[in-house]
Amino acid sequence: MRRSVIRKYICSFSLLFLSLLSVSAQEIKLGITLERDSIWLGDQIRLLLVVEQPAGIKVGFPQMPDSIQKIEILQKSKIDTSKMEGTKLQLKQTYLITCFDSGFHHIPPFYFRILANGRTDSVKSNDQTLFVKFPPVDLKKGPADIKKPFSAPVTLKEIAPWLLGIILIGAIVFLIIYAISRRNKNRPLFQRPPKPKLPAHVIALQELDKLKTEQLWQQDKVKDYYTRLTDIVRVYIEDRFSVPAMEQTTFEILSEFKGNGSQLDTKTFNELQEILEVADFVKFAKLSPLPDVNQNMLTFAYLFVNETTPAEAIVPVTPVETKGKEVVIDDLNDKKEDNQL
Repeated sequence: MRRSVIRKYICSFSLLFLSLLSVSAQEIKLGITLERDSIWLGDQIRLLLVVEQPAGIKVGFPQMPDSIQKIEILQKSKIDTSKMEGTKLQLKQTYLITCFDSGFHHIPPFYFRILANGRTDSVKSNDQTLFVKFPPVDLKKGPADIKKPFSAPVTLKEIAPWLLGIILIGAIVFLIIYAISRRNKNRPLFQRPPKPKLPAHVIALQELDKLKTEQLWQQDKVKDYYTRLTDIVRVYIEDRFSVPAMEQTTFEILSEFKGNGSQLDTKTFNELQEILEVADFVKFAKLSPLPDVNQNMLTFAYLFVNETTPAEAIVPVTPVETKGKEVVIDDLNDKKEDNQL
């Protein structure tokens, strides 16, 4: 008796479940359609999957393989959902397909999973047939392409290796030409940039200091002493006044300054004249000046450089340094006056 009651409950429950599924299945409409039923060999068309369902029911689309028999699937879109009348929804999914085998090709039905009232079922769609046409061939012309080749745009990734190669080759050629040019000029391949040139008065004072420490005339090298002294003065004149003093005689140098008296005052001009003329007597007339004269010529050279230094190049000094400088200049002037007496 109990078994018969249990069987009745089971049968009634099964009938209720099947009735719910059938009601749900009747409310759901699904199908697959082709953009057109025939294509040329290798052409591409769209296969559309459409589902119409009431809200509250979940429909799972089939998982498509890479190919359906001899039909290849090239691309798959996302599922697009849109509202219809009432509470109904429409779901769409598009596949881009092609085929390279002529003839009729059958697309079998697809199975969609349906989840309704906590139960899962599957519903089968309709099937389709695709006819693939082989293009006509003119035996005189031979086979031809169905479509012209597509011209794909050139990307940066494709041209980057070529650009890098051209830049590298250009750099190598430039280095070779540069190396040959430097070699022909007897210069090193790589050279440090030259240090900035010191002002003319700084170079002259440094050279005069060196000459003073060498003590040439004290070692009976009077001619060498005056040669060095006049060279220092001439180089300073070239850099300071843009006068080609190294290539000119004493007369020509003094004439340059006489023609433009505003550059030198009388005192400074006389100092320069005495340096150059005494040096000429020593070098060409073999004069042997007294030791005081040798010392005075060096003093006059210091005075000539200091007195012709541009005003903007003079560094301000402290009162102590100024006092010391005045003492030195006064001492030099005293020596000059003593020598003239």
